[in-house]
Amino acid sequence: MKGLLAALALPFALAGAAQAQTAENSDQLIARWTASDTTCRNPAASAVDAVGACEQRDTLAKVLALAGFCHAAAAGRSGAAWMRCTARGQEATRATAQFQRMGGVFALSARLNGGTQVYFIVDSGAATVQVPEEAVEEMKRNGTLTEADFMGQHRFILADGRTMQQRVFRLRTLQIGDRTMENVLATMGAPKSRALLGQSFLRRLNWWKIDNVKNAIEFEFTGAF
Repeated sequence: MKGLLAALALPFALAGAAQAQTAENSDQLIARWTASDTTCRNPAASAVDAVGACEQRDTLAKVLALAGFCHAAAAGRSGAAWMRCTARGQEATRATAQFQRMGGVFALSARLNGGTQVYFIVDSGAATVQVPEEAVEEMKRNGTLTEADFMGQHRFILADGRTMQQRVFRLRTLQIGDRTMENVLATMGAPKSRALLGQSFLRRLNWWKIDNVKNAIEFEFTGAF
């Protein structure tokens, strides 16, 4: 339970610490990003460790970008690395996904753990991604979600002051369009509830916006998924 609470509190702690991190030596920041990225991508890492590492990595990526660093291909190296941005700067890594009208609202098609399809409502007021119970049970039947992915229960306070207790788990992958985010914190909603794309996905992006002309969501990320 301590690990679960730490994972839930991590994004808020990181947001408050981001300003202090800018004063760190750049080599230390890059080393911390690399360590977090390694744990984030390690399939043997526990659900709590993997989610926490991915959150840490994506926060550090924003801090490095603010400090003038770019994550790009480096001469003489395989893959990308952090380095001081050139005059040209880092090419924005952006994606766009179309909304579909579902039951009178616009919803975003997504694929969970490589198989289960859901239609999310983008909800910036939701603390986490919420997945209806039916989709959770489908992933369990398919073997893409196991007990090792569950992280206990957490009590959430609703906008009207009521409280609700939900099971918390790790989505190994959440794919929107051709982009996939790893190790996303999620909660199991009630049967036939709405799937909500909340802050445990949205806060890991550099930025996101809704285009009401194209009926699409646009988002950008740095050195992430």
